[in-house]
Amino acid sequence: MKKENIIEVRGIHKTYKSGFFGKRKTYALRGIDLDIQKGEIFGVLGPNGAGKTTFLNILIGQLETDEGSVKVMGHDVTRNFSNNIKTRMNMCSGNPNFPWSLNVEEALRFYGMLYGYSGKDLKYRIEHNIELFDLDKNRKVLYDELSTGNKQKLAMAKAMLNDPEILLLDEPTTGLDPDIAQKTRKLIKKIHGKSDITTILTTHIMPEAEELCERIAFIRNGQILAMGTKKELKKMTKTKDLEGMFIALANQ
Repeated sequence: MKKENIIEVRGIHKTYKSGFFGKRKTYALRGIDLDIQKGEIFGVLGPNGAGKTTFLNILIGQLETDEGSVKVMGHDVTRNFSNNIKTRMNMCSGNPNFPWSLNVEEALRFYGMLYGYSGKDLKYRIEHNIELFDLDKNRKVLYDELSTGNKQKLAMAKAMLNDPEILLLDEPTTGLDPDIAQKTRKLIKKIHGKSDITTILTTHIMPEAEELCERIAFIRNGQILAMGTKKELKKMTKTKDLEGMFIALANQ
């Protein structure tokens, strides 16, 4: 039985302009079409500068498209990204940035209040995510003094404060030690297993994509070169693993 689409993207283009009178143009996305199904972990792979982060920022309403349309949860958000949809989503970057002077508990309270929570509800959400991401021993540690791994845990905890239906993960294990990266992947799988959350993941780490992603879109130069299950992509590129697939498509 086919799952319903929670995100539908049709022909989106995005160009960045720079230089004198904006004459220099960088084509970040050039005609992206794809559907993401409710409850799946969908991977977006590609070399640096392929347009992956731009794509995520469009999905969450941080950027507008130049052309094309985006539907999220059945709503056309191309030009009017309502707060009702935004509050049901969240994003976690592999390069998190929090106020250095706030400790873990204070940072979660700050963002929880920004999301509109207060009182017992806010307290529950803070404590639940501190426990979920094993941050209790660091709850009073200033952000600037946290290890790289704990900074990433905090970023994940922040992203889960509003129980998002759609979670965007942009290189979530970048710069982490292998053991911390593995724990982060286990947390992603744990979260996904306990809820019907839809996850869109960008990564350069192929074992991560192999372990987590159900379907994958490979982007290069702002265009989708290939899309399908891991098995389908390996068969298409005649490779044994995703690393081989990545190399084959990146050099195509």
